[in-house]
Amino acid sequence: MSLFASLDLGTNTFRLLIAEVVNVDALVPVITRRAITRLGEGIYKNAYIQAKAIERSLNVLKDFSKTINHYKAEKVFAVSTSATRDAKNGKEFIYQVYKQTGIQVRILTGLEEAKLTLKGVFSVVDRAPTRSLVFDIGGGSTELILTEGNNIIKTASIRLGVVQLAESLITSDPPAARELSQLRYYINNSVVLSDITIDNSISQSSHASSMQSILIGTAGTVTTLAAIDQQMDQYNPLKINNYKLSRETIKKIYHQLISSPISKRRKIPGLEEGREDVIIPGTAIVLEIMDYFGFNKLIVSDAGILEGILLDEQTTSH
Repeated sequence: MSLFASLDLGTNTFRLLIAEVVNVDALVPVITRRAITRLGEGIYKNAYIQAKAIERSLNVLKDFSKTINHYKAEKVFAVSTSATRDAKNGKEFIYQVYKQTGIQVRILTGLEEAKLTLKGVFSVVDRAPTRSLVFDIGGGSTELILTEGNNIIKTASIRLGVVQLAESLITSDPPAARELSQLRYYINNSVVLSDITIDNSISQSSHASSMQSILIGTAGTVTTLAAIDQQMDQYNPLKINNYKLSRETIKKIYHQLISSPISKRRKIPGLEEGREDVIIPGTAIVLEIMDYFGFNKLIVSDAGILEGILLDEQTTSH
């Protein structure tokens, strides 16, 4: 059995997947690991990755490297996204990763990130409708991908990241009403006033229904909301993939989060340690996307860029 490893060096979370690739459409996970490194901490202030964030991240990658060696992965495919794209010392960080761990990391463009995410999502999500709007909320940006079948119609990268929003707009604990109002206003303007030109027919709930369009969410915020709704003490990807969340359920969780201080939030079943501050802006982004595009429910995908990397390599190598 040949095993392959993929690494996603995100702005907030680093993730590792070791899997057997069955074919160009499917893989069998052997082990997954994740660690919140907060690589993007403070980047919005001076556009530099901070020394402490680099140290935390390198320590996690050294640990991940031991896991990769233990499982004797045949090849390692590592990518990095928003934080290293935006940071002035992003390439220097990537060099340090290679120097200290031997892992070669590719910095993805926004379009590359969208395509790989989509490939991963579509490997696990049941899709009867022909049109999908997929979104991926990250630490430094939010990606939107509109598809018809397996074909991408439009992609857009919005500068809405949960780390940046948590650090710049929320200073009270629990958040003050004024801060939450500013947060929702900022998110709404970023979505509405960006250069996204998604077909208006998907923006209306009646049209979205008649066109059988579906909304799919991936990445930490959305999977955490699904875990909270199921009161998961131990995260289980099998119970996350294809889980459906209604707007009302998300709204209820949002009100629970914003009314609780961080000390109480940490105790909510399903809320990953280290995500207690960024879950509020993340959930606000989900609600604004649902409101703007007129969806009352979304389908959750645990799979995304990690799976997409391996499936894409399998496609290109054949």
